[in-house]
Amino acid sequence: VIEIGTVLFFLLAISVLFIYRISRAGYSSLLFFNKDLTIDNRYKAAENFRVIQVCLGFSFFIYHSIIFFGLNNTILFFFSSFIISLLLEIIGTNKGLIFGKYSYEPKLCPGPIINNVPILIAISWTGLIYMALVCTMMIIDGAVGSTIHLSHILLTALLVTILDLVLDPIAVDEGRWSWDNPGKYYGVPIKNFIGWFFNCSVILLLFSLIGTSHIMTNSYAKYIEFAPGILFVILPAIAARPCFERNLKNAGIIGLLFTSILIIMSYKHII
Repeated sequence: VIEIGTVLFFLLAISVLFIYRISRAGYSSLLFFNKDLTIDNRYKAAENFRVIQVCLGFSFFIYHSIIFFGLNNTILFFFSSFIISLLLEIIGTNKGLIFGKYSYEPKLCPGPIINNVPILIAISWTGLIYMALVCTMMIIDGAVGSTIHLSHILLTALLVTILDLVLDPIAVDEGRWSWDNPGKYYGVPIKNFIGWFFNCSVILLLFSLIGTSHIMTNSYAKYIEFAPGILFVILPAIAARPCFERNLKNAGIIGLLFTSILIIMSYKHII
């Protein structure tokens, strides 16, 4: 079982660190900035690969959750997180509630779309929340699978919201989605970040109330136990690079600082 997790983890890590970047901007972009990030065939190919990347990550997180939270809790978390995220996104795009009024550009959002919302968005939401939850447990408890308390809910929601300060400006700059009433932060309204915090809190509160305790019967390598959390730690720094390439300097700085702070908060468990 460990071998499966190891393979999935390293495939995911390589795809996050290198493969998408290469498919999007070429091998030279691994060493140099590329400010010519236009919407072309290479972009479309990279986005098609993103679908594979998200599915790979989702598969690994489900595998990881079954080990450390149990099958029943895994079904509860991933099903409820996907449904709640999708419903809130539908409400946001069609009614303007929760996040504000916005719309997706179908040509730049791969995968099927339900009621104006790409399914890949809800899947990504679920993955990000799970990664942040594991990161929170790594910081607070030094172990994964513990009972979820209010501190876990609040810190996880905060981590995801801060990450969105880095990710959302990139998506808006690329034209993936746009706001009817743009905010001052690279066109993103403050209501969007409040919505992120709200969504994460609702999902985790539900999970904490309905989820059951799970007793681990085997021990696993730390890099497997903390893998989703480690990926979350490095994600802001990875996203910071396209921020600087697109002249989204404040978002890029936040990304680098965020990763640095997370490393400081969790280094004793990672090393």
